Amino acid sequence: MKINKIKKIVIKIGSSSISSIKNGLNQSNINILVNEIDWLKKHGVKVVLVSSGAISLGLHVSGKQNRPTKLAQLQSLAAIGQIELMQAYKKFFHKNNKDIQIGQVLLTNDDLVSRERYLNAKNALDELLKCGVVPIVNENDTVAYDEIQFGDNDMLASRVANLIQADLLTIFTDQDGLFDKDPSKHLDAKLIEKIQSDDPLLTDISQNTSSSSGIGSGGIRSKIYAAKTAARGGASTIIGKGMIKNFFKDFFDNNLKVTIISPIQKKNNAKQTWMIDNSKPIGQLFLDDGAIKALIENKKSLLPIGVKSFSGNFQRGDLLSCMNKDGVEVARGLSNFSSIDVEKIIGQQTDRKNQSLENMIEENLIHRNNLVII
Repeated sequence: MKINKIKKIVIKIGSSSISSIKNGLNQSNINILVNEIDWLKKHGVKVVLVSSGAISLGLHVSGKQNRPTKLAQLQSLAAIGQIELMQAYKKFFHKNNKDIQIGQVLLTNDDLVSRERYLNAKNALDELLKCGVVPIVNENDTVAYDEIQFGDNDMLASRVANLIQADLLTIFTDQDGLFDKDPSKHLDAKLIEKIQSDDPLLTDISQNTSSSSGIGSGGIRSKIYAAKTAARGGASTIIGKGMIKNFFKDFFDNNLKVTIISPIQKKNNAKQTWMIDNSKPIGQLFLDDGAIKALIENKKSLLPIGVKSFSGNFQRGDLLSCMNKDGVEVARGLSNFSSIDVEKIIGQQTDRKNQSLENMIEENLIHRNNLVII
């Protein structure tokens, strides 16, 4: 991998790498991270940093030793800690390179589920990068609750990578990368240096605790899932020990042992990526075998005649899941009709002269341009 081929990078750093409840900020690690970003920018790379650490810093500043369980308490600690976090980044960036500006971007899952808010977030990040700013992204823990949480900053980072159409997602851990076995239990464990995102081995590692590396089974699952998500947008993922000097220089000089997860050849466009990763289908369409063949093999649009039944209450423009006879999702797309009109036209030919429909122009229930195969 050559640095002159990389235009945009998303870096994800975990809470444990930059802060702790007992000791607060890990200034040494933040300094290393800032130097790495400065090196990338001097080589013409645009960088987005996805940083955890707000709640642990809030706990430290507040003198608390244990993480509370009540949502309101966690939200208040995030509000306190987020200021401390941004002040630290501003201090170290200013000390290292006064020309680098940073910008704070707080997101919830709903910001990327809503198509309008998704595009607003994309435009804001694109403008910051255009101006040479380093956006520092975190989940908006002050207002987030279970239903709208990303749940993991690995996942947030991968979706930000797709949002800005990054070339590379870098997830820093305390390990050299992914191993075929847990290195703490198996002396013959081998580092997986290169692997494609669709390799079945990744699924085996994420599902089998005994095959996981020392990151911990939950941590590995989230990182593999994040890598697969980023791959759908065309980004490769690095998983490696990041709090070391000259990480990116050594990586691009092929002098660093890490795991590189590469995307498969075909990638989804921006709209298709949003439909898979950031949105929740409002309803379901159950298709016959002919319709499924038309979508997958012949790359056609979905016609009403191929739909056997449907579920859900949806409007024109809503996202729908396309299901096979076994109830497995095979595609997603934006409907040209409301559920009221779908009930009138499913299983029929496209002649609508004698029907009263909201949309009398479209023949396709879902147009090919608004559809993605799962």
